[in-house]
Amino acid sequence: MAEHDWTYYALIGGGIALALFIRLRRLGRTERLRLGALWIIPTIFTLLAAMVFWQYPPSGLGWLWVATGFAAGCMIGWWRARYVAIGVDPESGRLTQRSSAGALIVLGAIMLVRWLLRSVVMVGDAHWHLGAMLISDIFIAMAVGALSFYRIEIYIRARRLLGDMDRDS
Repeated sequence: MAEHDWTYYALIGGGIALALFIRLRRLGRTERLRLGALWIIPTIFTLLAAMVFWQYPPSGLGWLWVATGFAAGCMIGWWRARYVAIGVDPESGRLTQRSSAGALIVLGAIMLVRWLLRSVVMVGDAHWHLGAMLISDIFIAMAVGALSFYRIEIYIRARRLLGDMDRDS
C-alpha cells in the first residue's frame, strides 16, 4: 500500500468515526419532528442525482442497475425508519422522534455493505463491464432511495399517529 493510500483510509476512517460519534451522542435523545421539513433533504439529493444522470446518463442495461440500486436504497430507508420511535410530547402536543440503537446498527450495516459492494464491484468490473461512472450512479440512486423512503415512512407513521389522536379527541 502506498503512503497516499494510508492517508486516504485515515481520512475516511476519521470521517466515519466522527459521524458515528455524533450519531451516538444523539442516540436515544428525543427531538422535535417537523413534518413540513421532511421533503428538503430528499429533494436536494434527487436534484443532485438528476444533474449527474443528465450529464452522464447510464446507457442500456445501466438503467436496470441504477433502478436496482434505487430499489435497494428504498428498502434500506424503509427498514431504517422502522427503528425510529415517533411520539407526541404531552406538554406541547408536538411530534417527536427518537432514534434507537437499531437505527445506528442499520447505518453501520449500510456503510459495511457499501464498502463490501464497492470492493466486489471493483474486482468484478472486468467481468460485468460496469465502469466507474455506472458504479457511482448505482450508489447515488441507492442514496436517493434510502433518504426518500426513510422520510416517507416517517411521514406516513407521523400522519397516522396524528390521525389516531384526532379520532380519540
